Amino acid sequence: MIIHFLGTSGSSITPFRTNSSILIDNDLLMDVGEGTTQKLLQLGSLKDIRTILISHLHVDHYIGLFSFLWHQWLVERDQAPISIYGPPKIRSATEEILKLTSTPVEAFPFQIKYYPLDPKDTILKRGEISTISLIHPTYTLGYRIDRERSICYIADTAPLDRTISFAKNCDVLIHDASFPNKFAELAHKFHHSTPQDAAKIASKANVKILVLFHILGNMENQLELYQKEAQEFFDGEVIVAQDMKKLEI
Repeated sequence: MIIHFLGTSGSSITPFRTNSSILIDNDLLMDVGEGTTQKLLQLGSLKDIRTILISHLHVDHYIGLFSFLWHQWLVERDQAPISIYGPPKIRSATEEILKLTSTPVEAFPFQIKYYPLDPKDTILKRGEISTISLIHPTYTLGYRIDRERSICYIADTAPLDRTISFAKNCDVLIHDASFPNKFAELAHKFHHSTPQDAAKIASKANVKILVLFHILGNMENQLELYQKEAQEFFDGEVIVAQDMKKLEI
């Protein structure tokens, strides 16, 4: 499996990072923050994407969906359906924004198939895609993809015990690590995690590689600290996600 980290910043963008988006095997997209379509164009990976997983409807994870759909409509002209998975309001929210932006959806050459997900406190599995609910101010989902390898994506959340069983024995855990450890109280107050939180989950879940993700823009000069803090609690490989970096497993 091949992972391309398209956008890795939390909340705001920086000169070096755009908002959250991860490409899996050139055909599956997890979150579509601002800048995603341009990054996909740089990779030449737009036409094969048929599945999109949205963790939640905050702007830094979701707003890039609309430029993506416009590009697929106006440039790619592909007729294959696009499946969009997300929180319970994924269809109503997306259709409302398309309406507000005067997007003529009836002119799209492709069908959009919506899959609202509401796993509550359990694990919901649909084929290779599994999902759980997380702890965040708006309804937020974590995803696991099981192909020849396994990738678990824990988006914005306070540390949560049920993510341990969800990520059990996965090859790669991509976990929210918005704030360094000294800001743990602030992170948890706003339902985010630290490198220490992510590392403890990774260790208990017996994952092979931990990727620290959703780094706040004003923490750009502390990336070595993020890695060091995680390594204190996790013996496996720790990677601090960077835009346009590739990981092959």
